[in-house]
Amino acid sequence: MVDHINKAKELESAGNLDEAIEEYKKAFQDNPKNYFIQIEIGNLLAMQNKFEEACGYFRRSHRYFPDNEGIKEGLVFCLHAIGNEYQSYKKFNLAVAAFEEAIAYQPQNADLLYNCGNAFYAMNDYKKALPLYQKAISLQKSADTHNNLGNTYRQLGQFNKAKEHYILAIDANPNKMIHTKVELAHLKQSLCDWDGLDELQEAIKNALDFEGTRISPFTALSMSNMNPQDLLQVSTNWCENYQLPSFERKKTVNQKITIGYLSSDFRLHPLYFLIYDVLKYHDLKTFDIKLFYSGQRENTNEQKSYKGLGYPFIEIKNLSDIELAKKINDEGVDILVDLSGFTQSSRSMISALNPAQIHINWLGFAGSLGSRKQNSLCHYLLADQFIIPKDHQKYYSEEVIYLPHCYQPNIADRGQLNKVLKKDYGFQDDQIVLASFGQTIKITPERYTSWLTILKQFDNAYLWLLDCNEEAKENLWRVAEKHQVDSNRIKFAPKVSFDEHINRHQIIDIFLDTFPYNAHTSTSDALWAGIPIVTRSGSTFPSRVAGSILKSIGLEDLITFSEEDYIEKIINLMGDKKQLKLMKDKVHQTKKTSNLFKPKLFTKHLETIYKKLLSS
Repeated sequence: MVDHINKAKELESAGNLDEAIEEYKKAFQDNPKNYFIQIEIGNLLAMQNKFEEACGYFRRSHRYFPDNEGIKEGLVFCLHAIGNEYQSYKKFNLAVAAFEEAIAYQPQNADLLYNCGNAFYAMNDYKKALPLYQKAISLQKSADTHNNLGNTYRQLGQFNKAKEHYILAIDANPNKMIHTKVELAHLKQSLCDWDGLDELQEAIKNALDFEGTRISPFTALSMSNMNPQDLLQVSTNWCENYQLPSFERKKTVNQKITIGYLSSDFRLHPLYFLIYDVLKYHDLKTFDIKLFYSGQRENTNEQKSYKGLGYPFIEIKNLSDIELAKKINDEGVDILVDLSGFTQSSRSMISALNPAQIHINWLGFAGSLGSRKQNSLCHYLLADQFIIPKDHQKYYSEEVIYLPHCYQPNIADRGQLNKVLKKDYGFQDDQIVLASFGQTIKITPERYTSWLTILKQFDNAYLWLLDCNEEAKENLWRVAEKHQVDSNRIKFAPKVSFDEHINRHQIIDIFLDTFPYNAHTSTSDALWAGIPIVTRSGSTFPSRVAGSILKSIGLEDLITFSEEDYIEKIINLMGDKKQLKLMKDKVHQTKKTSNLFKPKLFTKHLETIYKKLLSS
């Protein structure tokens, strides 16, 4: 045994760890109760990143020397590394198991608590993540932990605590916590808490000048101070900061054209009311359709409908990047269409590995997905000539392909419109109802001030908004009073079933669009119910969506290009009942005659594009 140990030490000193381990193992076979040898083997295995095997030796040694801190350190080091590796491969349950075992040995290790919290957060188990972050911050003050506490409190609906921790994170490291400033700005927008928002958004925009700055592309879409070039830079920075494995696509041969649709939103989500009929009407003699879903399982009619289409419904949430790339390749996908972009739970970065022949950005994200290593993340972006004018193509990394009509499809039938009255929703017949049913994050101080200006012109006018959260309601009421508008004139619509939501649109006199993040699906909802929507179009993709829809339906008169014209257009319609009725009649008529609610025709145009791309 002594000879083996001496030889092992010589080999270890010479840097030959593999042979050193073998000699130690021989010594261990001669004396299985020598735990010091096991510790040495564990240490050398850990040095080689063979953490699973090392853990076995450390565990056995720990049972014999339960108070030995060195053994605990070695075991915890290996378990921590195992947890981090599982985390990187999106094996979050396994990561939690490793972290929790390590925490049992070192319950005061703030790093372990933090990483275990991250694993629970990634599984959307915020209630389990919270106490881990809380304990970690009590042991070690950390800007990152404060940031993640802010995220967790936000998910749990405790918005004031979320803001508190975001501010603590920024104060702890003001020059580096740009992502926290983004989260704080996004939260303040959601709450219509506009105090200090301009300064936050200016700091975020200024950070674009520094290499490596990572700003959520989705959050940037609703920032008033972002221009098209800024948004492209935000997306490209996001791509450049993402670490990916290497992957080489295998060539596949299919009898039919295989289209893969990638989304985190094949569930109860606005996407359903846009894309479902397109999926339903695909020509299955020519195309094979496969759905790749990265969101949560739901017991909703919408998710059941997607599954009921009969296409492969492939759940990919827990696949690592390399596993997902291989899966897409193995499924023989010719064209992968990303319907989510940089939104929650999406897997858009997989396009950087090119697991399909062609990658398309469409519908889910209002803008370019940017570039990585000077290569566009997606090859193409589907648009129309209003949403991206030809002289704006330079602001998109993808090659822009124009659909013949509006870029946004719709289901053919949003349901039967049953007669409803204003009094059913708390309004009087002689009151003018102005409504905007977008998320509160889309309401900017400038746009809300415009709405209040309009209300001041008509004492019988009311503003009807979607009830998103109590804090937003309180803030909007407070701002109204500050502008000498009775807060009772700001009403909030509760969240209801889709059918009721569409029906209640009928009592609206004019639907008011938001800016710079327009209504998307909500624009089509209003038009389906026969309600005119007045929009302002800008230079960015999200600020041109409602204009694109209105142009496609022949209602260009409702598109404005400045805030002054937007206000004037609405006031003129409100003040002329005859003109407003004519506009409503026109909406009803064009809804029937336009292509906006004709998904069969839309699908044919889409399939023509798919065929041309593959033939070229």
